[in-house]
Amino acid sequence: MSFCAFINRAGLSGSRALLAGITLLVIAGCASKTVQPTIYMLPANTPEQHYSSALAVAIAPIRLSRLLDNQGIVMELNDIEVYQARQHRWAEDIGIQLQQQLQQQLTLSLPHAQIVAKGQPLQAGLPQREVRVSVNGFQGSYNGNAIVQGQWQMLGENGQLLKQKNFRIEQPLPADGYPALVRTLGAAWDQVSQQLAAALAEDTFGSR
Repeated sequence: MSFCAFINRAGLSGSRALLAGITLLVIAGCASKTVQPTIYMLPANTPEQHYSSALAVAIAPIRLSRLLDNQGIVMELNDIEVYQARQHRWAEDIGIQLQQQLQQQLTLSLPHAQIVAKGQPLQAGLPQREVRVSVNGFQGSYNGNAIVQGQWQMLGENGQLLKQKNFRIEQPLPADGYPALVRTLGAAWDQVSQQLAAALAEDTFGSR
């Protein structure tokens, strides 16, 4: 409906019509404003468990499912529907964030080890391992949990598969909202990092 038609239909005239026109213009102006999205980084936490193993570890880029390989944070709406947020996004590619967090966690958990991204040189004279992780779940759930799901692999110096494990971690959110979801997803990812640290330490100890 045009503004003139609105005035005629409402029976407004004079100052009342002017006031109505200004109100409509203000409403239209507010509606046209662009809302800036909120962006998030995974939190940095300190692992509780530490190991004395000396080894060199290369961490391959994290493989993400197509659903997760986007900026928007993913939420499950029910058992079959998912939603990708437009106004709540990752500040940096989530695959890169996961790889960096994993590298940091392993560095702290294995202080005598060399932990690098794949492609960087490994220290000679140390047992060498490669870690590969694929992630197909990294989202909030309609039941109030954060879900982290996927598979990790540990490879030896010649590329042989030494260990493989599927993981699925669900943690309840302490509060509503995306900040609580991001922090809980970060804590769940830390658990995956701790699993890998323990596996690397056990593998190196067993190979002595």
